[in-house]
Amino acid sequence: MIWIRADANGEIGSGHVMRCLAIAAELEKKGERVCFLTADENASALLQARAYRVLGSDYREPEKELDRLEDLLREERPRFFLADSYYISPAYLERVRKYTAVGYMDDKGLTGLPVDVLVNYNIFAERALYGNVADCRLLLGTEYAPLRGEFSGADYRVRDKAGKVLVTTGGSDRYNLAGRFLERALACPMTAGLEYLVVSGAYNGHLERLLAMEKQNGNVTVYSNVADMERLMAESDIAVSAGGSTLYELCAVGVPMICFSFVDNQERIVEGFYRKGLTCFGGNYLTGGEEMLDAAAGELAGLCADAGLRREYSRRQRRTVDGRGAARIAEELLTFRNRSDRALNCYGFSAAFPASCRAEQRRTESW
Repeated sequence: MIWIRADANGEIGSGHVMRCLAIAAELEKKGERVCFLTADENASALLQARAYRVLGSDYREPEKELDRLEDLLREERPRFFLADSYYISPAYLERVRKYTAVGYMDDKGLTGLPVDVLVNYNIFAERALYGNVADCRLLLGTEYAPLRGEFSGADYRVRDKAGKVLVTTGGSDRYNLAGRFLERALACPMTAGLEYLVVSGAYNGHLERLLAMEKQNGNVTVYSNVADMERLMAESDIAVSAGGSTLYELCAVGVPMICFSFVDNQERIVEGFYRKGLTCFGGNYLTGGEEMLDAAAGELAGLCADAGLRREYSRRQRRTVDGRGAARIAEELLTFRNRSDRALNCYGFSAAFPASCRAEQRRTESW
């Protein structure tokens, strides 16, 4: 059994859980059982088809759940614990590591974490970020982007004339940037006639305002609780997207895009895509405000008019992300688990396992 610790809500969006779901699916394909752990019920809609357990804690203070978590670790003994939360501290990971191997999903280039496996699939992730790392397997770069299976081998063609624009801001949109961008795009003569496919994330508090725009404009369609994102991407000629995992999905499909950031952890991702010549730069809302929205609308008009540039972006993107990152991570986790098994002592138990758990483990693992 592998445990995955991740949260989702209106503040942090759904990206942490969604990328872990992709990893979980690949683990299950390989015969491994997976259980999610969350602080509260906010992620339940995303996890309803999965095994999960609510710890009854505050996602911003995960150390307060450690006493209960340690009881569960002693009782159930997962083979691996993968953590995906910006709020989890080194002290938290150290305590969990007393009972099992630990992995961490890193977006910030954190160093000195007490983990066995560290994953940073971002476009800026390089070995130099982490200095001298001992006893830790680093999975770095876009080849480890954990995307759902449908993004592998997607069939996409850049059309001569751009007609459909996908607009997405991730799981949440605290500033209603999708709606405010649409207002500008619909007011511009060069982009007013395009068809807009607007994806409202699970924690978007502005869905009603987007639905009102849909009623007022025949060329705006709003989608919520999207289960087939790859299809929407494949239908689109251009995407306007916030930074995050969606950018890697768009790359795997090959949709030319304009990206922007509105929270600090998106900045390096968006800037990395732009510097590598993979996307038009829409700007940073935290520093640019209204000017960012104007810039993104202007970039849309320019990209619509340049089919050659769209083809070049699409070609570069698909060379950067192939959609098999989740499978690669799963393979590494299972390999690490097997190495741990070979390192067990002659009774079949790691030295980290409490003696009180060993008799129970003999019984439960016999089946």
